Amino acid sequence: MPVALRPSALMALQGEVALTREMATRVEESVLAAIENNGLELPTMPLVAARALTMLGRDDFSFPQIAALIETDPIVAARLIRLTHSAAFASLSRFDSVLTCVTRLGAEELRLFLVETAVHHVLESRDPCIAQMCRDLWRHSLAVAIVSRDLVSAVHGLHPDSAYLGGLLHDVGRPVLAATLLDAEQRLLGTRVQRWIMPSAWLAIISGKHRSVGAAIARKWGLPDPVTHAIRDSADYDMGDRFSTANVVLLADTLAKREGIFVGPIDAGEIERCLSLGKQLLSVDDTLVERLVADLGDRVAGRVS
Repeated sequence: MPVALRPSALMALQGEVALTREMATRVEESVLAAIENNGLELPTMPLVAARALTMLGRDDFSFPQIAALIETDPIVAARLIRLTHSAAFASLSRFDSVLTCVTRLGAEELRLFLVETAVHHVLESRDPCIAQMCRDLWRHSLAVAIVSRDLVSAVHGLHPDSAYLGGLLHDVGRPVLAATLLDAEQRLLGTRVQRWIMPSAWLAIISGKHRSVGAAIARKWGLPDPVTHAIRDSADYDMGDRFSTANVVLLADTLAKREGIFVGPIDAGEIERCLSLGKQLLSVDDTLVERLVADLGDRVAGRVS
């Protein structure tokens, strides 16, 4: 039986919700203004990943040169080797050589891995109150990326790599907004021992406010326009462009949430609404839906490090 709140408690709750909404609007306005005026330092791509991606973009790229560059960063090299040994690449023999791993992955899969490495770097936090949330966001982002690529491959001739990167980066603006809030908290309180913004409020404030920041990061990293558009426009379905990458990412995001791979509260009614509309727009049936999410948790685990 629902618990009835006393009028004073209800007013306090309503006041807290209103304050959170006001804070969300102010943070969004502040961050967007800072981006417009080049006053916000957006995350840069890690040096090794950026250099390797530049090499891959050349017609005369060399796998030995790229492997030698990756070997200069032990963390990236270890992640690469773990990836090639994961269930996602179970058909490959086990190799401990970075060069062999790079060669067996191929240019396209290696490109995705390098962007994953950059996104993983962004989706980290030293603040213990949001570190777990960032880890959950990383798992969710990988899940959305995997489903987006599989969905595009199954239903339409869109580029699967753009769908993968759009899914991977669709939430990348969240930790940037989180850092903005924590910096504001530190300036106000002078310490992070006390808490001004609790994790639940952090989630509420950045929900729906992160896409423009994520799109700005994608542009800064020089990613293709379809990736940027997918990040920016994946809040609602585009009824005029049924097979847009943003629509693919939104349906994939919905399926990941339905599977419980998400951080924060999930509205079951909204999930069903988004799933139904997405299936209709993208001509997806229930059989394909179940195939898309089959063993999704295991596939995500194969790319988590």
